[in-house]
Amino acid sequence: MPLIHSTTDFIPRTRRARGAAVLKARRAIACLLLLSLLPCAAPAPLAAPAPQQPTQAEELVVPDGAELSAVTTQEISSKTATEGDPVTLRLDDDLIVNKQIVVAKGTIVKGVIASAEKSGRMGKGGKLGLRIETTTAVDGQTIRLRASQGKQGDDKTATTIALIALFGVFGFLKKGSDAKIKPGTKIKVYTDEEKHVRVHGGAV
Repeated sequence: MPLIHSTTDFIPRTRRARGAAVLKARRAIACLLLLSLLPCAAPAPLAAPAPQQPTQAEELVVPDGAELSAVTTQEISSKTATEGDPVTLRLDDDLIVNKQIVVAKGTIVKGVIASAEKSGRMGKGGKLGLRIETTTAVDGQTIRLRASQGKQGDDKTATTIALIALFGVFGFLKKGSDAKIKPGTKIKVYTDEEKHVRVHGGAV
């Protein structure tokens, strides 16, 4: 009796493999189409950053007569100085009230030449007078300064440093020579008013 063979027995293996691949591709496309029809979930909104709380400002009182240490930033000489010339100093340390910095180290101190007299004959030495005027608090306010701790005489007297009287401390004056003061020379100055200053940040 003759054998009956199925028609599939005559299909080459490569053709059957190709058909299986096509079927898989069709199924994959169908799955993608189904997924595209499903509603997409909306992305969760990003949490807004918490607003930063402003630092609470504290108001402190800078007393009248508070001591500060300033240093000169240029050489001052009675030979070249003229009355009214501006002079710049810088604070050598912080001014602290209630553990808070109210006037920072490095802040400019403004002054002017109050008097200047060159050296002369007969061994006459030169003279210099420096008037201290103002500095600036951490909140930008101007603070008046003077050269003596206590208020004595008129405003000009209180704010003027007679450098000739201080040569023993500074060592810049010689008999018959011009009065000179070198950069970096320390001078004590004092606040000439009571001032309310607003500060931010932690204690020092």
